Amino acid sequence: MACDIRIIPVKEFLRTDISGVIDLRASRELLGDLMTVCLHKKMDRILIDSREASSNASTTDVWTLANDLGRLGVSREYRVAILNLPKDDFDRGAFLELCASNRGYQLRAFRDFEEAFKWLTSDETAEV
Repeated sequence: MACDIRIIPVKEFLRTDISGVIDLRASRELLGDLMTVCLHKKMDRILIDSREASSNASTTDVWTLANDLGRLGVSREYRVAILNLPKDDFDRGAFLELCASNRGYQLRAFRDFEEAFKWLTSDETAEV
């Protein structure tokens, strides 16, 4: 019998689940609220599960959100994982990842919870 035993230390992270329709205003409010909690709880890893949400945000809206991350309190030291399942042909999570990483933020979009969890809890430097 083959056996692979691993000890996986778990770091704390903030998780939030969102549903319904999200737009630029709602996204900004959510991030602002999350950053306030992170600051008070001294947490720098965030998982936003938006798989149950839908959005009609435009490319300009997503770009604007990425551009405003610093003003919303997101630090480049924070690691933000977004779980999403696009409901149309525009993958807003992937585009947000591209725009945010181009600005030096550690933000990644995922489809799979386990992959997001692995990235959030790893100690390795995030690729930016």
